[in-house]
Amino acid sequence: MKNLSWLSCAVLLLFACNKQQHVPLLTKKTTTTAALANVVAVSKTTTKKIFIHYMPWFETPDSKGVWGYHWKMNTQNPEIIVNGKRQIAAYYYPQTGPYYSGDPAIIEYQLLLMKYAGADGVFIDWPGTRAIYDLPDNLTNSNAFISKLNAVGLQFGIVQEDRNWNAGNTAGAHGDFVYMQNNYFPQSNYLTTNGAPVVLNFGPITFHTSTEWDAILHGISPKPRILPLYGFTSEVGTNNAGGEYPWIYQSHPGVVDNYYVQSANFPLSIGVVYPGFNSFYAAGQADGPTWKIPYNGTFGMMLDKALASRVNIIQFATWNDYGEGTMIEPTQEFGYSFLTTMQQKLGVPYTQHELELIYQLYQARKTYAGNSAVQMQLDQVFIYLANLQVTQAESLLNNLGGGNTTTGVYIKNRWLSTYLYEDNGQVKYTTFPGGNQYRWVQETVNGHVRFKNLSTGHYLNVEHLYSYVESTDVPGTYYSSYWVLENYNGYTRLKNEWKGTYLNLENQSGLAQCTVVPDYFESNQWSLVK
Repeated sequence: MKNLSWLSCAVLLLFACNKQQHVPLLTKKTTTTAALANVVAVSKTTTKKIFIHYMPWFETPDSKGVWGYHWKMNTQNPEIIVNGKRQIAAYYYPQTGPYYSGDPAIIEYQLLLMKYAGADGVFIDWPGTRAIYDLPDNLTNSNAFISKLNAVGLQFGIVQEDRNWNAGNTAGAHGDFVYMQNNYFPQSNYLTTNGAPVVLNFGPITFHTSTEWDAILHGISPKPRILPLYGFTSEVGTNNAGGEYPWIYQSHPGVVDNYYVQSANFPLSIGVVYPGFNSFYAAGQADGPTWKIPYNGTFGMMLDKALASRVNIIQFATWNDYGEGTMIEPTQEFGYSFLTTMQQKLGVPYTQHELELIYQLYQARKTYAGNSAVQMQLDQVFIYLANLQVTQAESLLNNLGGGNTTTGVYIKNRWLSTYLYEDNGQVKYTTFPGGNQYRWVQETVNGHVRFKNLSTGHYLNVEHLYSYVESTDVPGTYYSSYWVLENYNGYTRLKNEWKGTYLNLENQSGLAQCTVVPDYFESNQWSLVK
């Protein structure tokens, strides 16, 4: 939770009193040093470093047995499902549905999306090491995320949430830096400036004097450079600070504009880009700001300002703070729009097609959970994508199982233990499958999944909105034959992209339906069986 409404005025007052010694801007060569894993980097037309602010604080029953605070706050219950969406503490809904941050499939999906959008690294909203609330889980999730960064060739830096420190206890804060010194600073992909690790501080909120910060950093080697929020170097001390960075302010975009004017005064300068601001705090009966920043054009405007400025790094705030509505990862409301805007303005040679391919990989991870042979193939897909071998990745994704393109799969219903088959254009079901009319070949067309009947070559669809699902000839551009594969406790739900309804056998009519069905109904849960 980042409540900065009080900072807007404070920052403006500090401009006059917080004079900085002028330090020349760092060159790109000296701003960061990182020997990344031997993976191919995404080319861009901008020379600025692109970092994305990431929250590791989400939990679900799959991880902890219960829903974490950040999906429910104090008023929401994600077990309640309305129109196919869980009741979460947010006005926007992730494309994947609510997830837990430590999920390897989610981490893989998020990192690949970041890379193909043009990111060089990630700023992790770091909880510290105190064993209170859900902070230990946040730390575990952070480390799981960090452990995968080298595989995609991304750097990282820590954004210290110092609100988690105890006032008056600099020893506890010092312990956090000892942890960073032992676990993060030695990593070759940790962000540095002139050899010193970079640590952003979201404040200061707890410690406000240079004497306290001297004690916090005493003996830490190499000594990090602390970057507080814009206007607060004096509270950290010029001997400890390495620059400042702006955030999201109620007086949008005035404070950020002022920062860009002052940015030449900082050894390391970090601009900020955000999509808008629409917090759920009031609805969730939680503490936090309630002001808003509209989404219409804000993201592109802020990115243009950052690119035109003299900053060394641009921080995208944020990847996934759903509570404040600043998420740029794909959502049902905004789709891939923020990421494709990044691709276009950063000069990245990729488009939404590659982003959809990454989502297809995520869906396959969930669909084939427990299938070790396919998971090994998906591991190779990840390697291809990490190394920008898109053609190879797409080919392998479309040929999972080493034979599904010729033998297909059975689509088995969990509730009735029956199998789908085509009969004169209708999709029916029976207990004992036999013959190619029971087999379905999963194909991908323009990033969309279709199922072709192996016997007839017809496609599973809802083109005529009959009371039953069809299997007929349908052009490859028709959304009526596109299906989204959603994981539910190890089973697959098949959602029609056109109508947003789910393949099911709820009415037990002898024909498959496609209607609105709660996800926990076994009538709409399927296994894809070889």
